[in-house]
Formats: sequence, C-alpha cells, structure tokens
Amino acid sequence: MNVRKIIEEYSKVQWPRKREIIEATAWVITMSVALSIYLGIFDFVANTALKRLVSLFGG
Repeated sequence: MNVRKIIEEYSKVQWPRKREIIEATAWVITMSVALSIYLGIFDFVANTALKRLVSLFGG
C-alpha cells in the first residue's frame, strides 16, 4: 500500500464535531428507550390478551 495515498484519503475525511456526536448518541439512546417501552407495553397487552383468549376456550 502506498502510505501517501492513505494519508491523502485520510485528510479528505470530514470528521463529525463533538456536538454532533453527542446529539447523535442522545438520539440513539432516546429511541432505544422509547422502543423498549413500546415493545414492553405491546408484549404485556398481547400476553394478557392471549391468556384471556386461551382461558375463554377452556385452556
């Protein structure tokens, strides 16, 4: 590999600023928490509905 080409390509990279990294990380954490809450509620409701449906038919 040619080291000069690597250095040339590396200098073209536009690295994100610290604030952009913090905002993106906060967004990912927020969406992860929101999705886990949504899935937890959905699981609870589906599980309760399924238990009632099974008990309705003598299960």
